[in-house]
Parts: sequence; structure tokens; C-alpha cells
Amino acid sequence: MKNHSLLILLFFYISFFGQQQELSQEKIKNNVENFLLQKEIDSAKIFLNQLEESDYKKILEKITSKKELTYQEQYQLFSSLSNRTSIKYVQVSNFIDEIVIIPETKKFNEAFFKIKCDQIYNLRDDVSVEKASEKYKELENYLSNFNENDITIQKARLRIQTHPIVLHLIEREVEKGKTLVLDCLEKSENLKDIELQIMFLYHLTDFLVLEGKLQEYIDISEKSLELENQIPKKSPYYHAILQHLIDAYIFKGGYKEKVLLLIDELYSDSTYKIQTYSLYLKLLGRPETDNATRDEILKKFQVNNVKELVDKFQILGKDLNSNDFFKLLLEGSRALEKNEFFKEALAVKDQSILLTRKIYSQDLSKSLADFKIEQTIKTKQKEIEHEQEKNKLYLIIIILGAVFFIISLLIIRKIMNQSKELTTKNKIIYKTLKEKELLIKEVHHRVKNNFNIVASLLELQSQEISDKKTLDLVNEGKNRVKSMALIHQKLYQNDSGLVDFDEYLRLLTKEITSIHTLKDKVITEISSENIFFDVDTAIPLGLIINEIITNAYKYAFSDEKENKLFISIHKLENHYQLIIQDNGSGIPEDFDIKTAKSLGLRLINRLVKQLYGTLNQVNDNGARFEINFKDNYTRKLVN
Repeated sequence: MKNHSLLILLFFYISFFGQQQELSQEKIKNNVENFLLQKEIDSAKIFLNQLEESDYKKILEKITSKKELTYQEQYQLFSSLSNRTSIKYVQVSNFIDEIVIIPETKKFNEAFFKIKCDQIYNLRDDVSVEKASEKYKELENYLSNFNENDITIQKARLRIQTHPIVLHLIEREVEKGKTLVLDCLEKSENLKDIELQIMFLYHLTDFLVLEGKLQEYIDISEKSLELENQIPKKSPYYHAILQHLIDAYIFKGGYKEKVLLLIDELYSDSTYKIQTYSLYLKLLGRPETDNATRDEILKKFQVNNVKELVDKFQILGKDLNSNDFFKLLLEGSRALEKNEFFKEALAVKDQSILLTRKIYSQDLSKSLADFKIEQTIKTKQKEIEHEQEKNKLYLIIIILGAVFFIISLLIIRKIMNQSKELTTKNKIIYKTLKEKELLIKEVHHRVKNNFNIVASLLELQSQEISDKKTLDLVNEGKNRVKSMALIHQKLYQNDSGLVDFDEYLRLLTKEITSIHTLKDKVITEISSENIFFDVDTAIPLGLIINEIITNAYKYAFSDEKENKLFISIHKLENHYQLIIQDNGSGIPEDFDIKTAKSLGLRLINRLVKQLYGTLNQVNDNGARFEINFKDNYTRKLVN
């Protein structure tokens, strides 16, 4: 009986091990790390046995065996965990706090210092400034134990000053931040440490941006490049400095040859080659870029025109992350527009808008995907275990009929345990779903905040624009962003995931009215009750309303009369109808909005088509726009 049981266990182990070998080494390593973070040591050991021999496997074996790691081994472990984007850094930080203790020796431990420096950096970026500041104070206390005259300690003290520098930058405390940076820079020069000098010059440029000192920003970046040439290996800041210089020279204008040389240098580096496509397009989108420069770039990439170049870059840049690909589309749209490919520019602009929405939902989608993968793995493991047990039972029935009753009892017990586990998991799933609902609301909140940041950036940019036409375009873009931000604000405030459009209309008209001088001379009447739309309908509809109302303020209203604006939206039999009417002079008889060339009117036409709608314009004691459209649910039925 005992021997047969051992044979069964051996067969189970061999089958299980064979199944797991199908996993890639990277996935196996990730599973080991995941189980270590969850403190499931036995599960970690199962996967660890399938890892190929390596120095990192030895580190993992020491952890699972509860053996003490050297600080250098700890640094390797936490560097690997920190690079895992699928892991929340707060878990890694907690793991660090459990394992890493302050060295008892009187000698400065560089590996320990590097672990804590990375922890401060990652906590500040991924968790909270407060937690990062706590670790910063702990590291300061550690350094206070050593001789201040020791050059290694002086350099370490300088290196951790990047944390208070970044805090000053976040708080926009320019004077305090610059004073600290310049002090650290002077000490780095006295220590003749070029890498430290480059690091503090890089942080100095951040404050120069806030001050708007473009030429000084360029001079400091050029100085950093000169220092880079004095060290055998480029610093971690080298490629960022190149990109900063490229942006600065393009913004300043008149440095086409210099910009091309810098971009070509980045292009020659295989790691950063893919990042240069948006920079080439950014140069092509500048008004002062001449045909010779354009032709040089087209020849480099063997294309005939800017349209072909944008298409080619979209293919070459397919491996860019979402944010960088959005930048590529945005610069491509501007380059197409500058080179008079207006239709193509609008199409690429639409791509960037769609991608923006995907970027904002990326965190949520990734979280949901990770959850589903985790559940799938657990379910698969349970299925494998169950199937293996059934096979063992059949084998035992054939060989040892006498033990049938005992095995049956074991199966029943197993099923009961599984039933209890399923009940527990169902409760966990229900709780998780509630958490995901909160997460979706938080995503809408973040989207709203990011749109407001974009609007603020446009507002800041407009202060530097003297050309009225350009200023009007920037302000119109800002108003469009605000109308989309308002949609996500309402989604965040509404538990149903729908926008109360009556409330939205009132807030939108109030927002538009507040920025015009006629705000006290326009009577607005809104007729809309119990109208709710999802985000796919609300955003294009909000942009349409924004464009039409803005045009009314620009062309229909005046100081000499009582201005009236009427807005209504109602549900008809199988569609919705939006009416916007003013009491202005009306639309010229020969004017057709469907063939208009202005960006705003073309945007209205495109958005109406997006809503499967029709647009009708008439004069009825003023301009009257009637838009019949379908909501998202009805549009899906049509498809």
C-alpha cells in the first residue's frame, strides 16, 4: 500500500513537471518572483526547479531557503523586481523593507546605498512623495555615520540631493531649486566628478524651462555634451540631453543643420533609433523648415513626399509605447498640415485622438488583463491537478480494486474542499469587481485631470503667441480639450458610467460664456431632460456643440442687441435630435457647412458622420442647426 502511494505521487510529480516545462524561462522566473512577493515559498520552489542554471537562480534559491543574501545579491534581486511593470512597486518596496537591513559594519556599503537610492526614486515616481521622503531621511541618517571628509561619502551625499531638487521642481520653487542645484554642481566640480556634474546640469535645465530661459537652457545642455566627451562611457543622461537640445533648437528655429546632426546621432544608436521618427517629423512641421531640409530627410528614408514618410514612420514605429506613438502621430499631423496634405493631416489627427483614449485606459486594461491571467493560471493548475488525480484513480482501480473505497473518500473530500475554495473565490471576485468599478472612476478622474493639464499648457503657450490667427487656433483647441475634460468629469461623478447631458450642456455653455466679453448679454435657453450618453457618444457630441456655440459668439452675437441662444436635445423614435439656434444675422445663402474649409466646421462634419448623423442648416430669425444622430447602442445595431 505504501509503495503504491509513492508510485502515485511520483507519477503526479513527473506529469506536473512536464506540463510546467512548457513555460518560457522568463515566465518561470516571473512566477518565482511573484510567489516570493506573495510569501508563497512552496509554490516558488516548484517553479524554481524548472529554471535553468544562472547566477540569478542561485540568488532565488538562497531566498527560498531563507539564506542570507549579500547586499550585491539583494541589489540584483530588487533591480529585477523594479523593472517588472506588471508588479506594483509598493510590493517591491515592502519586500525591501523586510529583507534589507542597515549594514552593521563601519565601512560604507555601496550596494546598500544603491538599493535605497533606487527605492527613493521609484517610490517618488510610482507610490507617493511622502514615502520617498521617509526613505530619503533614513538614507541621510545612514550617511551621517561616516566621515564627512571621505570623498566617497561626499559624492554619496551629493547624489541623494536629487530628491529634494525634484521636490522643489514639483512645487515649482524655482529659486530654492536652482540654488540647491548650483551648490551641488559647484561641489561636484570641486570633487572633479564629471558624472555628478552632468547629473546636476541636467536638473538645472528643468528649472530653466520653468523660467523660460531658452538660450541658457541650450548653453547648459551643450556644456553637458562637452563633459560627456570627457568620460569613457556615456552617462545615463546622455540621450536625454540630446533630445532636449533637439527640442530646444527646433523651438528656437534657424538651426536646421544642427538639429539634423543631433537627430542623426540619435538615429545611429539602435536603442534610440525608433525615438527619432517623431523628431524628424517635428522638424518638418516647423514653418521655417525649407524645402532643401525636407528633401534631405525624404531622401534619407527613400520616400517621395511627407505623406509617404509619415506612413513609413507609423510602420517603423509600431513597437513604440502608446505615449511615444501618440507623439509620432501628433508630429506627423503637423508635418502633413505644413506640407499641405490637409486631408491626411486630419486623418492622422483622428488616429492620435483615438490613441489618447486608449492611453488613458491603459492602466485599467492592464490591471484587468493581469487579473484575468492570474485567474486563468490558477484555474488551469486546478484543472491539471484534477485531471491527474482522475488518472491516478483509474490506475489504482485497475491495479488495486481493494482500495477503491478509500480513494473515493479522498476524491469526495477533495471536491468538498474545492467547493469551499470556489465559494471563497467567488466572494473575492465580487469584491475585486467592486474595486475595478472604483478604478474605472479613478481613470476618468485622471483623464479629466490630464485634459485640464493639456488645457493649461495651451493657455501658457498662448501667452507667448502674438499672431491673432494662431492665438485663436490655440484657444479653440483649448476649448475643445475642456469640453472633453468636462465629459470625463461627469463620468467620474456618475456611478452609472453615463453622462447626464442636460447637466453637461449647462456646464459647457457656462464655460464657453465665461471666456467671452458678451457673457452678460446672451440669454441661453436649454431644453433637455433625462438624456444620458456613454463616452463614445458624449465626446463627439460635446465637441460639435462646443464648435457651434463658439461660432455663435464669434459671428452671431454683438453688443448692440439682446442676444439669444437656444439649445435642445431630445430622443425621437429611433434617433436623437440636437437643435442649436441663435438670433444673429443668419448664414449666407451661398454658404454650405458640409463643404466648409475651416478646421472647426470640418471637425463638425466628421463628428456628425461618426455619430451616423445628418446635419441641416437653415435661417430662421438667425442661424439654426439641426443634427439627427444615433447613440452608441443604435450605431452598433447598424453595424
